Amino acid sequence: MRLLFDADEIEKRVEKLAKVLNREYKGKDVAIIYIEKGGKPFFEKLTDKLDINPTKDSIRVKSYEGTQSTGSLTWIKKPSIDLKGKMCIIVDDILDTGQTMKRVRDFFILSGAKDCKICVAVNKHERRSEDIDADYYLFDLDRGFIVGFGMDYNENYRDLPAIYSME
Repeated sequence: MRLLFDADEIEKRVEKLAKVLNREYKGKDVAIIYIEKGGKPFFEKLTDKLDINPTKDSIRVKSYEGTQSTGSLTWIKKPSIDLKGKMCIIVDDILDTGQTMKRVRDFFILSGAKDCKICVAVNKHERRSEDIDADYYLFDLDRGFIVGFGMDYNENYRDLPAIYSME
């Protein structure tokens, strides 16, 4: 494994992003929802630094079997909050193919969200198959297989505090 971004760099980027979100969402009805399991470390760091007092929740979906996307989305846990009229921010570890994120965002909009932004730790372009992009991200990568800070390989490495390349 090769270190890409250490914990200090992640912390600095999270602080900078939190300031942007605090400014853009001040006084608005905001829901921040992370996608389990990978989005949790980023969500926790980010929401600890927010002053906007958002409603918080999580969802869980399944779109992969092993390392391959199935092309469909199975909901294991839907939002437990009412999204009608809310400004939603979906938090996840990585935006990769975009298939999962597109379906989740579409579901939130159909559920009445006023707006729905995508916020990821890593915006990776290599395998993007959907016309979707991150509105907010910590790091932008063209390609690579990465782990740590929520990202895993067969449920391993997810809890690493930094981001590493497996290549």
